[in-house]
Amino acid sequence: MAKKHTRFRKALTALILIVIVFIVWLGIGGFPIVLQHSNTNVFPIVNEDENVVNPLKDIDLSNGKAVLYLSSDDWNDLPDGMSTRRMLVCTDTAVLRQLKDFFSFEISGGDMATVESELWVYSRDTLLLKTGIDINQNCVGIQNEHIGWAKAVDKERLCHVFAQFKPYRLPFVKL
Repeated sequence: MAKKHTRFRKALTALILIVIVFIVWLGIGGFPIVLQHSNTNVFPIVNEDENVVNPLKDIDLSNGKAVLYLSSDDWNDLPDGMSTRRMLVCTDTAVLRQLKDFFSFEISGGDMATVESELWVYSRDTLLLKTGIDINQNCVGIQNEHIGWAKAVDKERLCHVFAQFKPYRLPFVKL
């Protein structure tokens, strides 16, 4: 009987330890495991004029979602008001409309080698835009194979939009 009691205490202790580690993990930012499950139909990025592009211009975001997947290296220099979590999500249609309105970038013609964060934009569970993104106190820019490096035309408004994204706190995310 004592062996059963000891095994039960050990199992209970292990379970409590796992729960505590999980709670601490969520509290410090967590690193959700991303399960890519959605359809993909990435739109080609077309220049509006010679130097400015808005990749979201022709995308219907009325039933959409935007996900910022931030590199831990980028956390230290995020603009004021942004949460320092690994993943920030927005499904609010009004905020997505603002994102679409202010998502204009000036193409530099170069590349930024250190972009580690990503932005994913979905409409009706279909991935429509996936791009590297750099968000910090000094600039906001996107980097991808279509346009190279491009800086935000209106960094302040775009940062205000990103500050409205909500932290994702669960261990798994299905996209």
